[in-house]
Amino acid sequence: MDDYTWRRRLRERRRRRERERLFVMFFFLMIFAAIFFYFAVYTKTPEYAMQEMVTAFKSGDANTFRRHVDLNSVTLKAYDDLTSDLFKYDTQLSDRERSLFENFYVLIRRQMCNGAVKVINTYLDTGEWTLPGEILKGRQLGVDYDILLDRSLIRHTSLIELEEVELQDEDAVATFSVVEEYSQVPFTLKVTVKDLANESFNIGGKDFEILGHKFKFPGLSFNLGGSDWKIVSVDNYRGYLDAVSPILRQNLAEYIDNTADIVYKYNRIFEDEQDVFITLQKSPVGIMTANQRVEVADFINNTVIPSLEDRQNELDKIPVPQGAQFLASLRQESTRVTILAWKSYVKGITENSAADLDTAASLHKQELVFDQRAEEIVHNSAIARKLPELP
Repeated sequence: MDDYTWRRRLRERRRRRERERLFVMFFFLMIFAAIFFYFAVYTKTPEYAMQEMVTAFKSGDANTFRRHVDLNSVTLKAYDDLTSDLFKYDTQLSDRERSLFENFYVLIRRQMCNGAVKVINTYLDTGEWTLPGEILKGRQLGVDYDILLDRSLIRHTSLIELEEVELQDEDAVATFSVVEEYSQVPFTLKVTVKDLANESFNIGGKDFEILGHKFKFPGLSFNLGGSDWKIVSVDNYRGYLDAVSPILRQNLAEYIDNTADIVYKYNRIFEDEQDVFITLQKSPVGIMTANQRVEVADFINNTVIPSLEDRQNELDKIPVPQGAQFLASLRQESTRVTILAWKSYVKGITENSAADLDTAASLHKQELVFDQRAEEIVHNSAIARKLPELP
């Protein structure tokens, strides 16, 4: 090999090594840039926050989910949407009464929403839907909170996936695909996402024109010093209710019509049995004799309880549309609790057990709650018959 050829090959080898070094440097530079972009930029975007929220919700990570949802703001806006027609279908209200109740539920908005936040937080932590209790326990504010939760659809709405996040000035709008489990109606929920750290800035996302054609680069909003992207409102929640509720109300109306004859028949039977029960208990001294206790116990065991079981058996044979599941389950629970109450009463009078009589009274109160709840659903009512006083 002559000297020229050797030097030429040496230069080529040197250039090849330089190119390889440049390629390796460029490769690692791209990796570092990607890592920097991911941790310093992308993790501060609303897209990242929303995807993290979805993952947290599906995996049961309650704290991460709460970090990306301002439950207080969301429930306040949702309450307004939910209660905008709360009394529209109540057939037992006059126009004046309807107006009074509408104004009243504006006044108790904060208490109702605080209860909703408590219910949601309990579900996130335990996976169980409970009632808020305290001032919202029972009917102190004139509303059955269990019915309100059912009408909100929150307990039977499934989150499918995050569809997209679009920047709008300093805020963002995220869309999620959901499905209402009873009606199987799919829907796209739109939510407003805000950076509550209030220090974010945007890159891109601006319109520009080239040769008469308009273009728009996808924008990114991030904060190198930290961000706090949270959902603050569900913008089309009222639209979701309007899309699903009519289907569920139609299901409910069909079920009520199909069970009306059974309910009417057994209401007459129960009225007759109640008259007999009252007659059997009558005593000139005010206390049932031993023979009376035996007769009453036999009447309950052989007549009253079988009538309750027969009624429920007939109801169970009627197909239950998805939108009527709540009413059907209330009737089942009412029957179960009523039978338990009667059995406790029989044990109390036959064994002279004050504890069993107390249990019977407690179960009877639960039964009345179930019955009133079912009655309000049948009459499209969400309120008590008397306007409550503010605590």
